[in-house]
Amino acid sequence: MISVFEYIKYLWNAKGRHGTHSPFIYSMVDNCLKIKLHQEFLTKRKAWRKILNNDQTEIKILDAGAGSKKLGSARKISKIFRTSSTQGKYSDLLYKISQFYQPNNVLELGTSLGYGTFHLVSGNIESKVISVEACPNTASYARKLLTLNNLNNVSIVNSTFIDFLNDYEGPAFDLVFVDGHHDGEALLNYMHLLNKFTHDETIFLLDDIRWSSSMLNAWEKLINQTEYHVSVDLFRIGILVKRKHQNKEHFIISY
Repeated sequence: MISVFEYIKYLWNAKGRHGTHSPFIYSMVDNCLKIKLHQEFLTKRKAWRKILNNDQTEIKILDAGAGSKKLGSARKISKIFRTSSTQGKYSDLLYKISQFYQPNNVLELGTSLGYGTFHLVSGNIESKVISVEACPNTASYARKLLTLNNLNNVSIVNSTFIDFLNDYEGPAFDLVFVDGHHDGEALLNYMHLLNKFTHDETIFLLDDIRWSSSMLNAWEKLINQTEYHVSVDLFRIGILVKRKHQNKEHFIISY
């Protein structure tokens, strides 16, 4: 399996803060990644998880991406949550990145049930978050949960990623989380289209970079592109920042 081989290689090459000389990355590792999650947030998250874990409602899924490897078109909320949502330390990462860098405008491509969205907006409640989801049923479910938690600064857009990016007219995004489709060529296309709506300090979080050989190949192409001077490999999630004033460098960080 590609994930087993890649994980061994990742562990072999990964470094901690003392293996980095870039002030930007040193700060990310030493400060951002070590942020402690607030107790109020943890309490809310526990309640959110309980709802999702216990909900046996079955909904029909319109899957516009590469699709789940485990589920069919009719899925229970609880199973969607357990197999499709960004969880554990990687959901913590969304909160930490949002809290540390305080992005004003955030884009999430792939809402699912809104669990990742919840982390992004909770890290900075002053931010404006747009989350794009092709499936109307999961988009509706996420919208209801966010409203119940009074997270009114999130806009759930029911659209394909490509249609949204082709039609978008608005301010540039400071943080972009790509969590859907899971196809390498599609990812490269999205990143190309996002150039118009991002800036030199925009942080790109790319989920499931080792989902398949296609995704891994796309990740390797992106880290070699001249426009991204900072790339960070956290095994499941990859981070890209243009930062053209910084020397181009790739970091494999233990997380």
